[in-house]
Amino acid sequence: MILFEHPFMIVLAVIFSLLLALFVYRKDGRFSAAPKSVRGLLLALRFTSLLILSLLLLKPKWLQESKELEKPILVFLQDASASILNAPDSSYYSNELLETIRLNNEKLSEDFELYAYHFDREMKEGLSKEFSGNSTDISKAFQNIENRFYHRNLAGVVLASDGNYNRGLNPYYKATDLNAPIFTLALGDTTQKKDLQITSIRHNEIAYYGNEFPLQFDVLSNFNATEKHQLVISNKGKVVHEEWLELTSNTPITKKIYLQADQEGIQFYTLEIQSFEREQNTENNKHEIAIDILKNIQKTLILSSAPHPDVSALKSALQEGQNYKVSTALFHEFKEDIEPYNLIILHQIPDFTRRNPQLLSQILKSETALFFIGGGSTDWNAFNNIQDFAELKTAGQKQDVFPHINDSFSAFELSDKCKKFIDNSPPLLAPFAEVFVDEPKQPLFKQKIESITTDKELLVFKEVNGKQMALLLAEGLWKWRLYDYQKNQSHNNFNEWIQSISQYLTVNKDKRKLRLQYPKLIQEGAPFQIDAQLYNDNYKLIQKAALSLRLTDEDNKEYIYSLSPELSSYKTKLKNLPVGTYQLEVTSIHKDQKQSQKGVFTVMGANLENQKLSANWKLLAQMSKITGGTTIYKESFAQYAASIKKNTHAKTKVYYQQYLSDLIQQKGIFLVLLLSLFFEWALRKRLGTH
Repeated sequence: MILFEHPFMIVLAVIFSLLLALFVYRKDGRFSAAPKSVRGLLLALRFTSLLILSLLLLKPKWLQESKELEKPILVFLQDASASILNAPDSSYYSNELLETIRLNNEKLSEDFELYAYHFDREMKEGLSKEFSGNSTDISKAFQNIENRFYHRNLAGVVLASDGNYNRGLNPYYKATDLNAPIFTLALGDTTQKKDLQITSIRHNEIAYYGNEFPLQFDVLSNFNATEKHQLVISNKGKVVHEEWLELTSNTPITKKIYLQADQEGIQFYTLEIQSFEREQNTENNKHEIAIDILKNIQKTLILSSAPHPDVSALKSALQEGQNYKVSTALFHEFKEDIEPYNLIILHQIPDFTRRNPQLLSQILKSETALFFIGGGSTDWNAFNNIQDFAELKTAGQKQDVFPHINDSFSAFELSDKCKKFIDNSPPLLAPFAEVFVDEPKQPLFKQKIESITTDKELLVFKEVNGKQMALLLAEGLWKWRLYDYQKNQSHNNFNEWIQSISQYLTVNKDKRKLRLQYPKLIQEGAPFQIDAQLYNDNYKLIQKAALSLRLTDEDNKEYIYSLSPELSSYKTKLKNLPVGTYQLEVTSIHKDQKQSQKGVFTVMGANLENQKLSANWKLLAQMSKITGGTTIYKESFAQYAASIKKNTHAKTKVYYQQYLSDLIQQKGIFLVLLLSLFFEWALRKRLGTH
């Protein structure tokens, strides 16, 4: 079909071509003697050539239609991870299974366009004879299939796997995204083997030198232990904790242990539960974690409206910690920069004098953590106006309140001795007020008035736009410090809760000018990525600097890499690092100023595939059921092609495509034009009128 931008011009082109042809062969006397038929033929040839040229000047389009046939597509996914060989008949999977797959796939190729892939952490083309993948990500393989065959005639997916995965999402939730039935070949063995394991390890990535840090994990047995098993935690070969556990079948024991951060830098801790005799899988009895023990000083600024004994008590409590540097000043006299501080404590600020409003505005706009402590000089109306997370409605009266510890508070943990001290401490002086704090919030203390515990917050924490904030609605902390010494001959309990608040508020507020983020432990085969951020003296990001990374392996071989700027950070990603421990140093150069940070990380030999020895056929069956496929077991592997053909209803799809091209590109048009011109010339030459 021919399309014109201006169809009405076709009529003009026809008239123009006809009139010009008539003018040539009707008015020219040289053709009067020629036979009428010859003159008619010449006129027709001239009209044809003129019309073609006229129409081409109108830039017509040629509408064409193509027809394509696409057979149903079948994708075969082979799990090539090491866990497949954990089954007793591992030799079958190494040898016979691949031949069975090849023969069945040949039969499927008769009716389907077949694509075969193998996967572990990543998906690759073709089948594999090696079951050596050190981790399994089934959901990522599904995502790759979805991306590659989007809007294609995908008839089904055949997944040959044991159902175990240790990376990515639960593949059950990705299965329906394929919009095709999943046929699962159930590999491996579901027989439960007696096993002890350490699971669900939770810990902070950093801790502060000289403090204790929590380590929480579960110990699980799938059988009733007949004897106790020893749990050992060690650091650099030195045992830092040990105890004996008696386990019950399928009932995890949750352990929460506090360890002392007595060495600076990245520390590796090994958790191990003693194996029983002839235990087949001991890989999950042992785990290693890494914690960065920081000794960098946490700088705290205490600003008060007037001299107050609470300020001295707070300063003393923080200074007795090994990682704190504390400065104090009257709010209206402070003129320095606030950015170097990790925490600012505002004691009875804002007050009624409302002096130094520029400083208060600067503090509120900064990213530095804030701890508000109220009192008799606090202007609560002004407080309500400068922040959004809490509101107090008060007539100015005050009352004595006792703290009631919130049992569900989970941000940090106080020792039992400290909790007992708080429960028995003298009352604080707080405003008689209605307190409203937006969710989500974390109250540590509720107000107890006389013997009645209320729902009013006394000490509450909240994160606002990434900034940690705390609010204590009372003064009189100095009395707690004196009471602690009177009862215990030390200030340890008072210091503990003040330092715990400070540590929680500042844990993510790194004030180094060159800051690094990278994993301290990675599994073999996983990429190592390091992100760096560089700040100037005012703690503003620098985006145009030269950063380099130097790696030193255990053989003292050095490798140099450049970090590339990406938005607000500098990054590099390294792949396929060998197993071992690496020292790293990142160096930045900007305007002749040099900064550097050192660190260490370890590439561990991957043992993820040995964490589970039993196959998860239940997951395979669930994925097949929800997508309309079937699960095929070992005894039917030889005939799985017939089963898939029987349960797949997709047919060959016909696709019609229409596309436009310029008519001038059609060779047939030029052939007609050339023939018209040639025959016209030949006839005129024969008549002697050329």
